[in-house]
Amino acid sequence: MVLPAVEIPRRRSMALFAILGIALVIGSYLFLALLAASCVYLPYIIFSRAQSEHGWDVLILLFGIVIAATMLWSVIPRREEFAAPGLLLDRSSHPRLFAEIDSIASALSESVPRDVYLIGEANAFVADRGGIVGLGSRRIMGLGLPLLSTMTVSQIRAVLAHEFAHYYGGDTSVGPWVYRTKASFVRVFENVGSVGKLARVAVLGVMYVVVTTLLKWYFVGFLRISNFVSRRQEYRADELACLLAGRRNLIDGLQALHRAAAVWPTYWKQEVRPALSMGSLVALGDGLTRFMAVPHISEAIGRSLETRLREEKTKPYDTHPPLRDRIAAAQKLPEGPALQDSQPATCLLENLRNAEILFAENYVDDIRPGSLTYVPWDEVASRVTIPGWQQFVSEYSEPLRGVTAQSLPNQVPKLREIGSRIRDPKGMLLSPDQRTARAGGLFAAALALAMIRIGWKLQVSPGMFRMSSGNHEFNPFLAVNQLMTNKLSPEAWTARCQELGLSQLVLLPSSPSEHKPEPSPQAELFS
Repeated sequence: MVLPAVEIPRRRSMALFAILGIALVIGSYLFLALLAASCVYLPYIIFSRAQSEHGWDVLILLFGIVIAATMLWSVIPRREEFAAPGLLLDRSSHPRLFAEIDSIASALSESVPRDVYLIGEANAFVADRGGIVGLGSRRIMGLGLPLLSTMTVSQIRAVLAHEFAHYYGGDTSVGPWVYRTKASFVRVFENVGSVGKLARVAVLGVMYVVVTTLLKWYFVGFLRISNFVSRRQEYRADELACLLAGRRNLIDGLQALHRAAAVWPTYWKQEVRPALSMGSLVALGDGLTRFMAVPHISEAIGRSLETRLREEKTKPYDTHPPLRDRIAAAQKLPEGPALQDSQPATCLLENLRNAEILFAENYVDDIRPGSLTYVPWDEVASRVTIPGWQQFVSEYSEPLRGVTAQSLPNQVPKLREIGSRIRDPKGMLLSPDQRTARAGGLFAAALALAMIRIGWKLQVSPGMFRMSSGNHEFNPFLAVNQLMTNKLSPEAWTARCQELGLSQLVLLPSSPSEHKPEPSPQAELFS
């Protein structure tokens, strides 16, 4: 869609902030040059006017030269290798998304990014990369899949407008210089610190402390000022986003971003990673929205947002203002066109299934392209969960032989030893306690498979796991964990097994043919 033209008010203060940022960069290099010169000149004056019988003046001069050379070497610009932050999106493959980007670029009379990446964070960013001293650089944009999965088109439009406002304000031109200056200071600290071992002599130690103290004071001031400028730039970007995409859409988008950021890491670890280990990719966007809609998760997200809006305060080293302050500032701005499109933002990605597969292959290093099987959430139980249990139980069946549900508490003291024989997941080194927990999971998986064989139903969806039979519900994984942590006594376990009719249920079938659940396991999903 084409955004209507809007009148963008000029803000002289933003030009002043840009000048302040440039002055800060220039001043930083001048400070480092003067400090390096002082490290040589002052010891030289001492050396030329006084001759110490112990040769301290020579040592001070030599140490000053070492520190000065170290600082100057540290501030020499380094060539930065560009690493793609995510999946490179092709314009021809996602015309609707690029149409939105083109529309916002046109409204601000800005050129479009050369590269747009789909990233695995609940975030969005723009930057200039490459070139020499800013010349010949190219514009890039990163757009988080979690945002597209949880926002409407109107909200993601506000996010895109906010990011383009950084182009419009020149933030991406000054920002890299500030970043490089900050990186130079970090190198100075690291390299000067490495020569600190030479300052064991008392008089050299005094010089070293003076130099590092001056560096620290200046760097603290640099961070405070540069981050203050950054926060003002965020307010300005919010203002332009309100004018282009609507105040309400920006505010809703900021809150949606917080919600997605709060749950994405947990969702990926608990719901997506286990399926990937089986060579399957669950529907990422659909799963994330379902995960966030689970009542106890939704309530936790709401409490987190309320706490942040109530308690978050501006800190000197924050690059972004508090969410509460950004919302309050946006509410005072004109509404703007506020064009509404309540469709999920994932509709901007053509062939969402293929896009998510390519994203996962790019996001996870050890996935071989073309090896993933896409699994909708209503098939996860039968195609991922149960086969995963079967594989685990089949590989480590020996400890399960002869164990019934009622006798399972007798195995708890043996779990540490059993866990020591279970190999660690690929790329991980587990602690003894984690291996013990895996052993408990082995018995729980075997019990779950045994329950399915006698007719229990398995229901799996993001953030929800349920096994039921008639009016009875039982979670073997939770129950085994409670046994291991003494939250459930063996007597209570026995009583529960008797109540559910599981007492004599054998965890490991006696014949190989019984290892599998019924040909059509009663596995289903809540919608």
